[in-house]
Amino acid sequence: MQISLSVMIYTVSIGIYLFALVGVGIYKTKMVKDSEDFMVAGRVLPWYILVGTLLATWMGSGSLFSGAGLGYRNGPAALWSSAGAWLGIGLIYFIAKRIRNFGKVTVPDIFEIRYGRTAAILATITTVIAYLTIVSYQFRGGGKVLSMVSDGNISLEAGIIITAVFAISYTVLAGMFSVVYTDVVNGVLMTIGTLVALAFMIFNIGGVGEMIDIARESGKWSLFGNWSSERVGEISGPVIAMSFFVPTMLLLMGDANMYQRIFSAKDGGSAKKAVFFWIIGVIILESSISFLGLTGSVAAEKGIMPDIVVESQTLVINEAAQSGQLPTKEAMLSARQAGSESVIPAIAKYGGLPLIIGLLLVSTMMAIIVSTADSFLLIPATNLTRDVYQRYINSGASEQQIIFISRVLVLLLGLIAYLLVSQFKTVLNAAFTAYNIYGASLTPALLAAFLWKRATKEGAVASIITGASITIIWTYFLPNWSRFGELHPFLQELTYPAASLSILVLIVVSILTPAPPKSVYRQFFNDSGNI
Repeated sequence: MQISLSVMIYTVSIGIYLFALVGVGIYKTKMVKDSEDFMVAGRVLPWYILVGTLLATWMGSGSLFSGAGLGYRNGPAALWSSAGAWLGIGLIYFIAKRIRNFGKVTVPDIFEIRYGRTAAILATITTVIAYLTIVSYQFRGGGKVLSMVSDGNISLEAGIIITAVFAISYTVLAGMFSVVYTDVVNGVLMTIGTLVALAFMIFNIGGVGEMIDIARESGKWSLFGNWSSERVGEISGPVIAMSFFVPTMLLLMGDANMYQRIFSAKDGGSAKKAVFFWIIGVIILESSISFLGLTGSVAAEKGIMPDIVVESQTLVINEAAQSGQLPTKEAMLSARQAGSESVIPAIAKYGGLPLIIGLLLVSTMMAIIVSTADSFLLIPATNLTRDVYQRYINSGASEQQIIFISRVLVLLLGLIAYLLVSQFKTVLNAAFTAYNIYGASLTPALLAAFLWKRATKEGAVASIITGASITIIWTYFLPNWSRFGELHPFLQELTYPAASLSILVLIVVSILTPAPPKSVYRQFFNDSGNI
């Protein structure tokens, strides 16, 4: 098989980039002197470094594939999903100092001190499950990028393995130090790459006016776009849009990556300043990615590049025809979502971008994916090290033992995440399963620790169990119930019952149980840095 020059350049450049990441990890190992260096970068990070790592961590393949795919299918209305994160960051801004002044290492640390050991254990379990799901679709996203840009010379499976090996390797080496400093570079790269590619694509399709006209004709230039077509059945666009908005908001406000990075800030002021500029960066990047997805849709309608949704659905139709059947609505919807999620790699390949811009966009894709994978690997490894190994297995462990166990856990969890790759058909499906698991289970009690003095350990435990139980039931059992489709639309969307009941249980049980003593909650309401 003959390989084109551009394909060769793309593939080699990605290889160089990935090896460079490992090189950074090797270099940063000399900075790891103790476990705090590995887990929270020694708590010395200035605000501008924090901005880069917060931005790069949040912008993962969920944005790159599902966000761009939503933009392809819904136009600017795709931003209903992203806006949940924007609101979440805005709310976190007001308690960033409190979080940093609390000065611990992990989210289960917060649950342990505020709500007790049971809540901490439940928080650890939930974090591991949700975050490994997120890591798994980062690996799939990297595999998809490598397969597409190499014209299939690198298979999807091989691409997944390559992404996993590199992401695991450099996270193992230096922990948070390697993560945050590569994140800064990745953050700059993804910002430049996305904005430049968007500008070129708008030019290629005939300008902003042409983009708006074609998007309007296809129903993609309205408040809720084509959101009603995101589900099988009679569910309104606003109901579906809010079911994306809410879990994104809840995940962001409870995201252990964010808390661990805020813990890494040199002081409370740096943490608050970093959060302020973080929200600006997220708004710019997520909007750009959604509009980049829309330009891909417009380019397909104008014949500039293939219609990836049509291609994906044609495969489903052909597979069904071979067995003498018609494809189901569910299969066609899944194909629509899966096909559109490849829009940014398709733009890099078919969008008519100059080679250097295509190369920048491809590098951006890998930067986004790897920066998210490393962080979501480090967090559960840190949780298990501190909240299981140090507490229950070896309370007298030396700093070197703790670092060694942390590295072993990064490796093992990375392997588990790799095994989970096949469990979800699309990035969108995996992303919102993880968002709901974490957001409904942990975020209500986590925010209450810093915002509601009356929250009790009984209320927190009940809230976590309620959120997790409903998520599991709605995800794995109810869809198989023959009368599931007869439920009210709000009940068909997992977000609503899971989040609302978790919050309700937290409030009711807390009110019905004895209030916590001042000595327990006092340190969670510290804005000055002094107890």
